[in-house]
Amino acid sequence: MKNKFLKLSLIFSVFALIVSCDDDNDYAGESTQQATDGNATITLAFDATQSFVEKNEVYTYTVTLSEPQIADVKIPITLVGGTATEHSDFDFDHEVKISRNTMSAEGTISVYADTDPEDTENFTLQIGSSEGIANASVSPQTVNFTIENFVSDVLDISFDFCATVINEGDEYDWPTYGGDIDVLVSSVADFDINDPWASDLGYYGAATGDCPELLTLDKADLGDGDYVLWHDLYANGNSVFWESQLVPIVATFTQAGLFQVTVVQDDSQAQNAQDPGAADDDYAGTRVNGVVALLTIAGDVYTVKDFEGNEIKSGKIVDFKMRTPRPAELNKVNSGLRLNK
Repeated sequence: MKNKFLKLSLIFSVFALIVSCDDDNDYAGESTQQATDGNATITLAFDATQSFVEKNEVYTYTVTLSEPQIADVKIPITLVGGTATEHSDFDFDHEVKISRNTMSAEGTISVYADTDPEDTENFTLQIGSSEGIANASVSPQTVNFTIENFVSDVLDISFDFCATVINEGDEYDWPTYGGDIDVLVSSVADFDINDPWASDLGYYGAATGDCPELLTLDKADLGDGDYVLWHDLYANGNSVFWESQLVPIVATFTQAGLFQVTVVQDDSQAQNAQDPGAADDDYAGTRVNGVVALLTIAGDVYTVKDFEGNEIKSGKIVDFKMRTPRPAELNKVNSGLRLNK
């Protein structure tokens, strides 16, 4: 019996020794591979000097070694300078890692478009460094980006009527519970608030049932002239439940790269939460239409005005600063609207 235990003990000892040896084998098959200084080559998928109007795009490049290495090779990328802002105007990989036993890796540079009015901006990156890279040598590659301000030809408008209404002290989101406003476009010369549909120009992008409603106006479609943006209460199925409350539309005008301005509909033109809409059974005697704002197009300039014709903001820019509107008393003109005040 004693001999049996002795034999078992020897077996387990040999097994443990084998396992221990295997654990200590840290890629022993590579122990004959020697560290070398491979040459790293940078290949751009774009020209080293870029100049363009701002846009959303990704630029790629590849770093390739002359031979694989037994350890990771890390290639640094450095922002050398420029006026553009990282994370806002652009982003880039600060390091490209070529994993051990591989030959190459890819890096990226991302540029972004925005709606802000900006001067021309630039930035310069250096890919690689002449020092500080283990197991490789590289000749640095410099890339230069010049980004010009993008100015859109179209005017994007958001019409927000997402109001909270009250029923017996409880608050409700008005659009969720039946409130639906559409916004339409007419020529000022032909517009009559008592019969606005007679002059409607057929822009139905802001008549989707969403809140906010979104509308894009193109100078090429409309042409020079004076236009009125007016609302129509399409539906308000729970109107009998709401307390009396005005729901003015908040209109945000954005010409990308040029200007953004917000106009709050005048209370005299705003919808009341108690008024039923055109899609409901009976809306006789209620105000279902109202002017949101006016818009003038002259050449390549949009000018936003309130419902009385007072200039709020013009699309013309001087030195990337918005032109200051004239005093309101100088802008009060006969807009030609026959408003039912």
